[in-house]
Amino acid sequence: MKVIVGVAQVEAYVTLDTNASRHHREFPMLNLTILIVIVVAFISPVAADPQSDRVERPMNYHVYVSNSGSTFLSHFLLDSSSGELAVQPDIDLGAAPGALATDAVGRRMYVCLRSEKQFASFNIDPASGGLSKIDATHIPDGAPYVYTDNTDRFLLASYYGAGHVSVHAIGDDGTLSDEPLQWIETDGHAHSIQTDRSNRFAFVPHTNPANVIYQFRFDESTGTLSPNDPATIQPATPEGPRHFVFHPTKNLLYSVNENGSTVSAHHVDADNGTLTSFQVISTLPDGFDASDNTTAEIKIDQSGRFLYASNRGHDSLALFDVGDDGTLTLRDHFATEKTPRFFDLDPTGKWLLSVGQNSGRMSAYAVEASGALTPTTTHEVGDAPLWIEYVEAR
Repeated sequence: MKVIVGVAQVEAYVTLDTNASRHHREFPMLNLTILIVIVVAFISPVAADPQSDRVERPMNYHVYVSNSGSTFLSHFLLDSSSGELAVQPDIDLGAAPGALATDAVGRRMYVCLRSEKQFASFNIDPASGGLSKIDATHIPDGAPYVYTDNTDRFLLASYYGAGHVSVHAIGDDGTLSDEPLQWIETDGHAHSIQTDRSNRFAFVPHTNPANVIYQFRFDESTGTLSPNDPATIQPATPEGPRHFVFHPTKNLLYSVNENGSTVSAHHVDADNGTLTSFQVISTLPDGFDASDNTTAEIKIDQSGRFLYASNRGHDSLALFDVGDDGTLTLRDHFATEKTPRFFDLDPTGKWLLSVGQNSGRMSAYAVEASGALTPTTTHEVGDAPLWIEYVEAR
């Protein structure tokens, strides 16, 4: 950005013209000397980038990989300016980890210790990325998904085997309530749970045979979930909804469907918190047998233009273009490690990391302006990796 400062003698009207707004305003001013500051912004390659809302300032992020076949988290430091991943010491948990969640400011991490049937909370050292345990609480069953609500006061979880969801209170010191505030029966294969941006509604997809998304109202003052009306939405065919993402600016929700190898697009009623499906589209290339594949994860970029879904079997990330009306168009596929159980874009949107559950490796990709992925490096992690979490290093 370039700043030009000048002094001008004004006799009548000063007209201000800003390129950003393209509106003209006239101000009557007589015989006044004013200081005119003109700010000229030069278009850079970043500004021309369709993903110009990416975080561009240099930033490092701790990257944690949950290895469900090991008893530790793999730890890396990501340089967001170069994409370099520096290996850090593994973080021993003493039990097999599963899903991870962090609070909004990256102070605390919550881990499902699958082998112990526990939720454990940890303080995060923002400089080293090390974890110090706060406490742990027992849970009735292993949870494939944990999530902190938008206030960071409640930990929500779904239980695949038990067919339930739970809500635990989070104390100011990061401790978790010994007993869940709620333990709600839903249906078998409850695979994930999140609240929407307003923090007023929550959704819980269930894979086959349940093949349903439960819809809840959420009271952020008490942490209470209550059934919405209707309480469920069911795909017309047995797609098996698994995970989902919200569009960053529009009232849209996209679910990746494990059993159908598809993605479903839904309108979200912002007032009532209910879903209406308007598209189902395959994640696979023409000719590939869907019975040899299941999907796992779904993410959308910051601009809302590009959506990604992982194929286990085809072993790829599918790239979709997102239309102005939210409609998806399948554009391309990018090879991954074997069985890409989880992947995620880094907070800048410039890099994507994907873990192969059956390879024990993590692949890194540069995200091009077009949304395409360019492979960069591959790293060994632990056994059966299934989650990636980013935390800003400070």
